[in-house]
Amino acid sequence: MLRAGEPHLVAVPIICFEWHQCPENVLGGYLTWANYKPPGGRNTVLIEHHKTGKQVPMPLSDRDGPLFPELTQYLDSLERLGVPIVLMKPQRKKGDAKAVVPRPFLLRTARNRVRKAARAAGLPDYLTMEACRHGGLTELGDAGVTEKEGMASSGHTSPAFRIYQKDTERQATNAQRKRRIFLALEKEQEEDKIQNGGDSGNSE
Repeated sequence: MLRAGEPHLVAVPIICFEWHQCPENVLGGYLTWANYKPPGGRNTVLIEHHKTGKQVPMPLSDRDGPLFPELTQYLDSLERLGVPIVLMKPQRKKGDAKAVVPRPFLLRTARNRVRKAARAAGLPDYLTMEACRHGGLTELGDAGVTEKEGMASSGHTSPAFRIYQKDTERQATNAQRKRRIFLALEKEQEEDKIQNGGDSGNSE
């Protein structure tokens, strides 16, 4: 897509993955430059989920550093064509003096161009913009976030969030690793009790 001169469209799958926004939201102009790093020094982005009407202020960094370094660096490099972040860069016809206004991508057009770019890169057809969003939500599950934390990030207003969290081997591994830590802690506490009881008896 970069080769095709569409750097703004490149941002859509990344935004869907990182900020869990529906592709139609991004393409429809619901994500604007005014939402991104608003005036006043707030290092956030306001994500609007039009299906639920919920607005999620997403921090871009915390005290340990940036949370989305690749995405924010890419957005900071983009030309601001209009109010929405993602717009189709106008192509002026040779000899045409009329001003050409940037316009939003149609969802079908964006899907076709993303699929074409994915195939050119040797990527599978299932790697769509929607799949990127679902992949980002699944990664939250792999990271072990709670349901409330996931809903706070995804903008879901009900436990429907769990539908998008696909079961993965990593999640199963995380669960068993937590179990091993729990068992080791219990064993350590039991040994401490025995040790303390023995010391108490010897001291008498």
